[in-house]
Amino acid sequence: MMVLLSFTLQVVLLVLAEFRRSMDSALLKAFLWSAYILADSTAIYVLGHLSVISRSAEHQLMAFWAPFLLLHLGGQDNITAYAIEDNRLWLRHLQTLIVQVAAAGYVLYESSIIDGRGLLQTATILMFVVGFVKYGGRVWVLKCAGSNPLGKNYRSFRRSAYLVTLPKFTSRQDTEAFLLIAHQLLDVSKELFKGPLPNAVLYNRSTSNLELRWKDVYEVLEMQLSLMHDVFFTKFEVMHSWFGLCIHIISLLGTTIALSQFYHHHWTGPRGAYGRVDVIITYVLLIGAVVLEIISVLRAIFSSWTYAYLVQQSIHAQGEGSILWNLLSRVAVSLRWLIHAVGWRRRYWSESMGQLNMLQMCARSRTSRFSKIARCMGVEDPWNMLVYSGSIRVSENIKRLVINQVLKSTNILHSSPYSILNSRGQGVLKLWGVGVENRRSLYEDLTWSVDTELEESILIWHVATDIYLCWLTDQSKAGRFSLGKQLEEIAMAIEALSNYMVFLLATRPYMLRPHSSRNAYVEMCYGLRKLEYSSAEDLARLLRRHGDALNRGCLIDEFYCTVGDDKTLQRGSQLGAQLIDKEVERSEVFMLNPIAQVWAEILCYVGCNCSAYSHAKQIGNGGDFITIAALLVEYIINRNIFKFAES
Repeated sequence: MMVLLSFTLQVVLLVLAEFRRSMDSALLKAFLWSAYILADSTAIYVLGHLSVISRSAEHQLMAFWAPFLLLHLGGQDNITAYAIEDNRLWLRHLQTLIVQVAAAGYVLYESSIIDGRGLLQTATILMFVVGFVKYGGRVWVLKCAGSNPLGKNYRSFRRSAYLVTLPKFTSRQDTEAFLLIAHQLLDVSKELFKGPLPNAVLYNRSTSNLELRWKDVYEVLEMQLSLMHDVFFTKFEVMHSWFGLCIHIISLLGTTIALSQFYHHHWTGPRGAYGRVDVIITYVLLIGAVVLEIISVLRAIFSSWTYAYLVQQSIHAQGEGSILWNLLSRVAVSLRWLIHAVGWRRRYWSESMGQLNMLQMCARSRTSRFSKIARCMGVEDPWNMLVYSGSIRVSENIKRLVINQVLKSTNILHSSPYSILNSRGQGVLKLWGVGVENRRSLYEDLTWSVDTELEESILIWHVATDIYLCWLTDQSKAGRFSLGKQLEEIAMAIEALSNYMVFLLATRPYMLRPHSSRNAYVEMCYGLRKLEYSSAEDLARLLRRHGDALNRGCLIDEFYCTVGDDKTLQRGSQLGAQLIDKEVERSEVFMLNPIAQVWAEILCYVGCNCSAYSHAKQIGNGGDFITIAALLVEYIINRNIFKFAES
């Protein structure tokens, strides 16, 4: 039963791991984590148990199962690590490899299988070799994913003038072209998330000639996020090499020959030598191993990694070799089109962004019976995170807003405080405060709101955004302002970005920057909960009245006594009132665009300052939108690789 459980867990991992790159589901994570942990522990337990009963006269065939457990410890190609930390523990897996190979060898040594000669002995030796190779391959993959591949000697990075051009394909084939570009530029992402690579192909501003639409650039970067998932959490990158080819050949041939040898041994050997149940289990293990290896080989053949490798070889080869590699690459892409590989196994991420609105959370949790119970139990904060946070799909408007904001920094010096690399809204406020008489005071009046700690700045603008949007909605319903479709889309994008940044601060502070703290968030939640209001809209109106009083140099004593000296909440209320005052002065909807650009700039700044380790960690959970923003800045600002078509 335990041996069959070990095999079943391998099938579960094969199936569930495919959904991991495109889903950020807590239920999926729980099942996948359980299967990942149980797979190794079950195989190790059974090997230890077999070492005790290997000389059982009633179950002589059990010793033949030991190599299969090594094969199971080798894992599936689409998952080698569950978390990024697993890659750093490759030495632990190496030690486990040595111990378990010794245990499997001891089981075979103590059994009667190796004593005699015959087909079963040959099958056992073959499976032992296959199990050792598969498990050794997994350890090597973990080592490569967990550390930078160092060169043998000190040498400078070589820069290549190799240009990437977009093939003129039909619309059906464009996705394959973008996928090829994502592969060819993958060294950029590797250097961003793993650190400097020896012999990496670096792209200078002088060598960039890729002219794409902004939607195409997003698609390429989304594909790269999926490819980096392959690099960190699967065997795909290593297995699509000569080393991986040898493992595929040895594994498939070894398991197939072992199945054939056992079949002949079973039908030509003495009748009744083994128990019927033991024979059935052995066939399940052998046939299952062959099927899994066939799936692995087919996955490798139809993989985009194989196609990219063949194209790369055809580019660098000369003479007849170039013709051969080019032919093979055309065959590979034709096979992928034949089975619709891009649609069947989409190389994307979760395409979602977390959402948490602080005012709505506080308003709903005050009246929720379950939140009160959680408060009494001392788990109010995690309960609210679970119940009142969610996710939405990243809209086209948000994508366009972010990429336009990145493009505005292409002509700004990297060292400038107004570059998107250094600015958390200062650049936007400066732009909207120069050249027009009524806009001059925008930068002078509001720069204090972004010239503070990142965590406080996010909370200040979040509160101010909610106050402003609530007021704008009230004005629109009253007929004082007319919001067209375009302005409504901008307002929705502003709300989504604001909620997303607070979601990161509350649930994933490690994604902001190293040593970020959520203390300011906790203090503000505590202060908001003590106020008297019936809904999030009532709370926004209350905060606006408080902000108006602060702007007039007054202070509402009742508000101050209730909330206390919460500078962040006071500044957020004050900023919200100022944004509304700017709108009233012009008698038109004016502030939506600068607010949206401030949030886009904060998003990109956070993405650039988030640690590479945190980006890599989140890729294993379906990816995060700020990782896309970080890649955009890297490609457009730091590398200047892409040029944009007008459409």
